[in-house]
Amino acid sequence: MKKILYLSLLLLFVFQLSAVDIKILSSETGSRLELQELAKDLQDYDVIFFGEWHGERPLHELQRELLAELPLADRALILSFEMWERQSQGYVDAYLADKIPEEEFVKLSEAWPNYEDYQPLIHFAKKHGLQVVAANIPRHYASRTAKEGWDFIQKLPPEERALIAAKLTAPDDEYRKAFFQTMGDMSAHPMKAESLERMYQAQCMKDDTMAESIALALKEHPRARVLHFNGDFHSHKFLGTVSRLQSAMPELKIAVLSPLLTEDIQEYKLNKEEAAAGTYIMLMSSPDKEEGK
Repeated sequence: MKKILYLSLLLLFVFQLSAVDIKILSSETGSRLELQELAKDLQDYDVIFFGEWHGERPLHELQRELLAELPLADRALILSFEMWERQSQGYVDAYLADKIPEEEFVKLSEAWPNYEDYQPLIHFAKKHGLQVVAANIPRHYASRTAKEGWDFIQKLPPEERALIAAKLTAPDDEYRKAFFQTMGDMSAHPMKAESLERMYQAQCMKDDTMAESIALALKEHPRARVLHFNGDFHSHKFLGTVSRLQSAMPELKIAVLSPLLTEDIQEYKLNKEEAAAGTYIMLMSSPDKEEGK
């Protein structure tokens, strides 16, 4: 239960990959793009969702490389993170403004254990004066929701209630189906429907809050572009956080980057289901069968 609340769903798996290369494909055309071509294409979007598998080094390396390629002159760039929670925003701002040292920032903001994966992104933001959004809910609210549901939030004092999205939704849609399927696949024993529903509420609370955090940043800076980092499940197939943001701000043009494992990335052709995962698909080499024996 606890690990679900610290990380995000699909991301609960620990991947031991031999991936040394990533091939980026356009889901629309199936054609391969070099990093510079991807960065150029992304200039047409208002919000970019980078779906990751937490701790997967090739994806984190690609995050750093892509960020360095995105132009900063045409529009202000805002970085948004699932990995930092709303109550930590003050510490994020203080570190970016050189008011606290990095060690203190990491401790006070309760940075994830794999902070080193995000450190280059934070350093880039600090160097270039970029705004950083701590987009997620405090983890103890997700934990409490998974245990008892989210009715308790109505009794929170205003300053705590403000750390959670004003509007919470738990739609009975493809996202819910995927969530229940994923949790069922991960569990060694059948889970009660009530428990799954509460866990789904916790997941949706994160999605609603991250979407609202991005929307608030864009309302404050209407001409900015947002690059948001989250676990792939939160943005896969334009569901989760993406769908919430689209509902709140339908005028936005949103791109989704989603990873995909395959044994041979050189000649791979996306099928319809795989292409639906995002605007761009990041193909990664999976361990070959012999290594898995």
